Amino acid sequence: MSESLKQAIGTRVQAARRRAKLSQEALADRIGRTPESISNIERGKQMPNVETLVELARVLNVPLTDFFEGLEKRRAVSRERAELEAELLETVRQLAPRLMKVALEQVRALRQLG
Repeated sequence: MSESLKQAIGTRVQAARRRAKLSQEALADRIGRTPESISNIERGKQMPNVETLVELARVLNVPLTDFFEGLEKRRAVSRERAELEAELLETVRQLAPRLMKVALEQVRALRQLG
């Protein structure tokens, strides 16, 4: 298993946990794992099995696909970028459609600057 894949998934789990305002201990308790296991997943040291990923998605109230979306077509990214992308995606999901259009226009304008 690729280290970058484990790290990318771990970063996304950590970002979702932080958005949910849960400690590693609280998350571990809710999915029946140890805090050490959650720490290892978030640091990219351990790849969670499918059942654990399903439980993480359920408890963190994110689609399971959030942990994988876009990973197949990208190169390694920094932890900071992965966290920012996860936060941006979650923020956009909470917008009303008309505001989502405004946000998309702003992101496109920023991309042109960039």
